[in-house]
This record gives sequence, C-alpha cells and structure tokens, in this order.
Amino acid sequence: MTQALLLRIIVAATSAFVLFAAIFTLPFAALPMAYVGLAYGASQAAMVAVVTLLIASVILGPPLAITFLIVFLLPTYILVRQALLSRAQVAKEGDAPTFVFYPLRNLILLNLAISALGTLAAFFMLSGSAGLPQSLANALMGSAGLSSMLTSVYQISSPEEFLHLANLMLIASFATWPLLVLGNAQAAQSLLVKQGKNLRPANDYQTLTLPPGLALVFAGLLSLSLVTDGWVSTLAAALAAVVLAAYFLLGLAIIHAISRNWNGRVLLLATLYFLLFVMAWVSIPVSLMGLLDARLDFRGLRKHPDKPSNSTGDKE
Repeated sequence: MTQALLLRIIVAATSAFVLFAAIFTLPFAALPMAYVGLAYGASQAAMVAVVTLLIASVILGPPLAITFLIVFLLPTYILVRQALLSRAQVAKEGDAPTFVFYPLRNLILLNLAISALGTLAAFFMLSGSAGLPQSLANALMGSAGLSSMLTSVYQISSPEEFLHLANLMLIASFATWPLLVLGNAQAAQSLLVKQGKNLRPANDYQTLTLPPGLALVFAGLLSLSLVTDGWVSTLAAALAAVVLAAYFLLGLAIIHAISRNWNGRVLLLATLYFLLFVMAWVSIPVSLMGLLDARLDFRGLRKHPDKPSNSTGDKE
C-alpha cells in the first residue's frame, strides 16, 4: 500500500468519523467514503469503511460504530461498487470500445431495496414486545430532560401524544435514510466530475424514469397503513415513505430538466433547496410531481412556438 493511498484512506476515514460524531453534520458522514470510492475504486471505499469503523469503535464504542456501519458505511459501499460496474460495448468491429455503466435508475431501486430491508429489520429486531413505535415513545417519556423539552416545545404530555410523535419520527427517519445515502453519493460524483477525477460518467437525470409498478407498490403500502393499526400501520407507512423518497428524487430531476433554459434558474434551484432544508413539507409537492410524471409527462411539455406576426388570427 503506497503512502499516498494510506494517507487518502486515513483522511477520508477521519473526516467521515468527525462528520458522524458532530451530530449536526451527520447527514454528510458518508460523503468522504463515497468520494474516495467513486474516484479511486470500490476497494478503497471498503478500506475507508474499515478504518472508520475502527476509529468509531475506539472512541464512541462498538454499538455506535455498528450503527454507523449499518446506516451509512455499508449502503454507501454497495452503491459505490454497483455504480462502478461497467461492460465494454463495441458498435463496429475495429472501433474502440465504449463502456456502459450500471444504470442510474437501478442504483435508485437498489438503494430503495436496502432501505426497505433495513426498515423491516429495525421493526422486527428492535421493537420488543411493545413494538418499535411504542418502545420509542416509552424511551422519550422515560428521559426526563428530553420529555420536558418536548413538552415545552411541542406541548405534548399524554402517552398518546408521545406515541404519535414517535410514529412521525420513525416514518420521517426511514424516508430520509435513502435520500442521505444517495445524496452523498451524488454530491461526491458531482464534485469529482467538476474536478475531472470521476471514474463513472456524469449521471443524466434528464431522462430518468422509474418502473410503473413502483407506484402500485406505493399505493398498496399506503392503503395497508390506513386499514391496519399499531406498529403494522407504522411499518407500512414507513415503507411507503421509503418508496416516496424515490419519487422525490424523480421530482427533483424533473425540475432540473424543465428549468434548463429558464432565466434565473440558479436562483430558482437555490431557493427550492433552501426551502427543502428549512421546511420539510415542500418535499411533498416535489414527490407528487415525480409520482404523476408517468401520466402527465412534465418533461414532455413544450412551449407553443410564437406565431409569426402575419399568421391568421393575429390582430393589429
């Protein structure tokens, strides 16, 4: 192992740990690993994950280190490995081969599958006899400092209100998970493209689509959450939120595509991302845009060309 490679891995692992331990920067904890992996290869990403896990185990303890591994490191490694898969394709004999990389749509679906399996595992392995939502509600009520803070900020005090808050926290957390993993990978890819260090070509979001059957899965899970109760309802709602996260990404891709030639596009997109950051509900219309795209084809909409001044129907 060369000194440059070792230094690169140590810096990335240390950065990932600091981002994770600092709490406020936790959403970006997988960014250094994704950057190294997409720039130098999946094996380097695996090395970063191992060193990060060792650092976290020594400083934070094994439980938090394992949490870091499950939530960020392992999903990021899987995505990086798949993203760098390619096959050579020769159009004509004698031509130089071109490389076709793992499709972006498949990466999103893979990310959804990982998140869905993680959600199921969390509900069945961490729930206990009371179920995961009730267990979380009991933990919130059992912490004197946290309970008093929630009571003063949100004016909640009854067990039913704590359970409702626990349900919302779980659904929001599992919906955010795939966005954080894929968002870090995309941020690393965009940075590498600008630096000219990317192994994978720039992702094309202009033609991104999702399988039509995914909408049926979302509708089925949403319906299940409405007709059941208890932790089963919360689990179905969390899985539906995970699926909706894919349509949120599709909605963002649509907005980027249809605003390509707009004046003030940079300001518009900056405003949108700021609103998404400070007001979570803004993600709902963006997700609905992605969900309805198969029927309405937002990117297929075109402005009607201006009529020539001498065409029929013009008035002086």
